[in-house]
Amino acid sequence: MESPISRLEESRGEIAKAWVMRVVERSSLEELQRLPMARIARELPELVAEIARVAGQGEGSGTTPLEWAQQLSELSGHEAPRAQQLVRDLAMLQSAMIAELHRGLDRIDAVSALAMVERLAEIFSSMQADAVEDVLTVRSGELEWLGTTDSLTGLHNSRFMQQHLDHLLGVQKRYGHPFALLLLDIEGLKRINDAYGASAGDRTLVGVATALSETTRSIDTPVRMGGDEFCVLLPQQTASRARVLADRLATTIEHVDSPTPQPLRVSIGVVSCPQHATDAEDLLALADGAMYRAKAAGESVSVPDTPASSNGDLAE
Repeated sequence: MESPISRLEESRGEIAKAWVMRVVERSSLEELQRLPMARIARELPELVAEIARVAGQGEGSGTTPLEWAQQLSELSGHEAPRAQQLVRDLAMLQSAMIAELHRGLDRIDAVSALAMVERLAEIFSSMQADAVEDVLTVRSGELEWLGTTDSLTGLHNSRFMQQHLDHLLGVQKRYGHPFALLLLDIEGLKRINDAYGASAGDRTLVGVATALSETTRSIDTPVRMGGDEFCVLLPQQTASRARVLADRLATTIEHVDSPTPQPLRVSIGVVSCPQHATDAEDLLALADGAMYRAKAAGESVSVPDTPASSNGDLAE
């Protein structure tokens, strides 16, 4: 009598072809064009044999069920597979392997074949569960990224800013580490949109975002708040040091490409914690006020006076 393992190993090429045929029947023309046929011919028969050996011998191969599922997903041509696609592809391979056992029942002991079917069911169940969990974890991370990222500029958005600001406040309260906050308003963006179109305004915003990213430190966090407003959170910075950076940012932004003959102007409000305030609402309000005072005075940067001036760290 032939063993179930031998049957599946010897028929691995036919099982691979059967799986491909099932994929073809369920795929669109575009999906078929993405199938890596050479890789399928090379890898899928060996994947079938490896699964059969693990199911028949009950010993691990060094490859996890998730890795098998990921390999099959790649062979299916999926760039970002959905959970139901993974489950379908795995179910089709399981079905092809069981069908091959059924065809060989005249040469395989029925009890051994049934035991193999049960072990295959356990293995494919583990593969499906691990693959679905992996997809959901990836999707959760993508959604989190989308929820905290500005789609136009790629900078963090106001939601992330609030979370990070709360974190910096907690660090300051516990360890006494100061930090600074810059609030920026890009002047004339509405005129650019009105005169040259929204796409020109978008390019200007992307240019400003690039300038912020390239001018700040790796530990700093530039943020697009929305519209023409940006923010930068600066760990381990006092107001006077943040003022120096703000002046440099204003100069850098003047050289950002824009459709207007005049250089871009920016108004920046600078505050720091604990010098100016120790809660998020007050810090943002003070920075907003300083930003609009800079705009009204025709200046690039403004730092509010505070009762903490006795510490000698007030900016000019």
